Amino acid sequence: MPAAQKRIEPDDDETYGEFMDRCIEELGDEDACDLIWEDRATHGVRHKTHAGKMTGMEFVLSDETPDRMDDVIMSDGWQLDNFKKNPIALFGHRSDFPIGKWKNLRVVNKQLRGHLELAPAGTSERIDEIRKLVEADILRAVSVGFRALESRPRKETGFGSFFTKSELVETSLVSVPANPNALAVAKSLKISAATINLVFAGQGARDGIETRSLNGGQASRKSDHERSTTMSFAQRIVDAEKRLVALRDKLAEHFASVDDTNVSDEQLEVANDLNARIEQEERTLAVLREAERHLAAASEGASNIVIRSQTQPDRPAAPSAVLTGQRPFSLPKKKIDPLDMLVRMGTIQMYAHVHHKPFDQVRRELYGEDEATKALFEWTMRAATAPAMTTVTGWAAELVETIYAGFMALLMPQSVFPRLSGYGLGLSFGTAGKIVVPTRSRTPTIAGSFVGEGLPIPVRQGAFTAQTLTPKKMAVITTWTREIDEHSQPAIEGLLRSAIQEDTAVSMDTVLLDTNAATVVRPAGILNGVASLTPTAGGGFAAAVGDIKQITAALLTGTLGNIRVPVWIMNPLQVNSLGLLTAPATGIFPFREEVAAGNLGGWPIIQSGTVPMGTVIAIDAADFVSVGGDAPRFEVSDQATLHMEDTAPADIVSGAAPGTVANPVKSMWQTDSLALRLILPTNWTIRRPGVVAWVQGVTW
Repeated sequence: MPAAQKRIEPDDDETYGEFMDRCIEELGDEDACDLIWEDRATHGVRHKTHAGKMTGMEFVLSDETPDRMDDVIMSDGWQLDNFKKNPIALFGHRSDFPIGKWKNLRVVNKQLRGHLELAPAGTSERIDEIRKLVEADILRAVSVGFRALESRPRKETGFGSFFTKSELVETSLVSVPANPNALAVAKSLKISAATINLVFAGQGARDGIETRSLNGGQASRKSDHERSTTMSFAQRIVDAEKRLVALRDKLAEHFASVDDTNVSDEQLEVANDLNARIEQEERTLAVLREAERHLAAASEGASNIVIRSQTQPDRPAAPSAVLTGQRPFSLPKKKIDPLDMLVRMGTIQMYAHVHHKPFDQVRRELYGEDEATKALFEWTMRAATAPAMTTVTGWAAELVETIYAGFMALLMPQSVFPRLSGYGLGLSFGTAGKIVVPTRSRTPTIAGSFVGEGLPIPVRQGAFTAQTLTPKKMAVITTWTREIDEHSQPAIEGLLRSAIQEDTAVSMDTVLLDTNAATVVRPAGILNGVASLTPTAGGGFAAAVGDIKQITAALLTGTLGNIRVPVWIMNPLQVNSLGLLTAPATGIFPFREEVAAGNLGGWPIIQSGTVPMGTVIAIDAADFVSVGGDAPRFEVSDQATLHMEDTAPADIVSGAAPGTVANPVKSMWQTDSLALRLILPTNWTIRRPGVVAWVQGVTW
């Protein structure tokens, strides 16, 4: 069977080396095997590479040509919205190696096309070398990382898939298989050995390469044993990482299939076994990394070798000669321009801000122990410098990703408030500090009267009332450490945002549906001042009809028969119970079809678990006025000082000098922690009395 028609899938516990040996033996095509390994689903992200002639910086990122695995990505199915919010261009799918950004992404003539805007010349020596390779038409392949949302098999080939809907996750410039001409051109451009190894996967370095110590001593040859030891440790680490990821995936799949309400002993045993294996792999990986670090230190101490061995698959490359301050011995020492030093300081601070790392650690990772950089760094850290801010163009504002989400829409399946607001009058404070909602007095005071001929006509005064709404807000803060922020999977910040939204929905409904009066900090519940009706006894169909009749009668009486937008509010179990009631002696379910359609007596039903069981509410939603801000605000800070109190928080220092200090108090900066704050402006009111009726303790 031809290689393009035969599928070899990596096993869950199979390492890269084991898979390549097995695949090459069966297919006889090393490049095809490498593509299969690269294309395996890693957290749902696939990679597809496209190489072709480019026009300037205009690239074809993907087209509908079948690849060597007979997969086709349909051009009209690309989802680009999320990627366009932060269109960073990477090199080799490495998140720690951004090289520019993509502009004008679009689908034209069944091709996904985009314009690559590389980082400015002078950003770093590595970027400058990448620019040279692109301009020389050596780097011209693009690989897209995408999530397959919808796909179907290619029946005409019997192999491969049509990806009919795909979400673009990231796009990288990647190297193409090296050839002698491209390698020669790269060397003629004075590209450093580290970059040549990175781009050409190690083909720029010869086995047993001779290097000369910088002190002029005898040339040394790196022994085969030393290379094999280093490569062995690197490959062992890669294999351990892959085993660890596979075990974690198995654990996640196992718990996804477990019913939490009925966990068997066998399922617990499987979970305990997976947890034990994961802990063992984590310990093994830690030992291997520590051993590699010690071996690398010993190797570097023996000789100032500046050429690195090839980068291992799926692992970030070791710091290159460019980044560590070492230079290839064929090039003279570069005199660093003062402007370059300032760029280095900005790069250090920006990288530390994005990756949440200490500044000094980032300086060592990027520039090693270069004395000039170290001295300037220490001076700038003591100087008065402006921090990276989301509002400063050219100094971190470009790193900020903006997401516009409909907070109320997220609450709709769970909360009464957004759906009730949709039936009523919705307003926004904007820049105003007060909203006055005028209405007529219920008692007729300006009505006409019968008047006899020639007699004077009465002059009457109209009576109006008004409801005044002022801004109120719901707010909460939660905190977590930097360590859990960097290492949690999935990310803890996203989980906390979702939890805040869900819990705030419940809290908001609790206030909305209670009987408490308004205060300076909260609005009144819609049941405030409304007496509960007496439930009909006996249960069953007759009790339900009795309760419905008295609730509707109360609402009709309160509105003088002029109900405009009536709405029921019930617990889902109450609605389900209503649909299951049968009329006496008939076996007919009178309410079933109407309730299934979301109505009762022609009035829509709002179902929510936040409504107490046994409570049924009816409201004329036309008189429900809700006011909210333009959007909720989520804000993250690592500088705040907080009183860690969930019930009665106080000012950090209150009262006359010297003041009373709140306890306990924690500084996010001092403890290297983060705080997430929600501010949700909201208020509501009922414009007139008599538009709400309810009963609690129903018997059906």
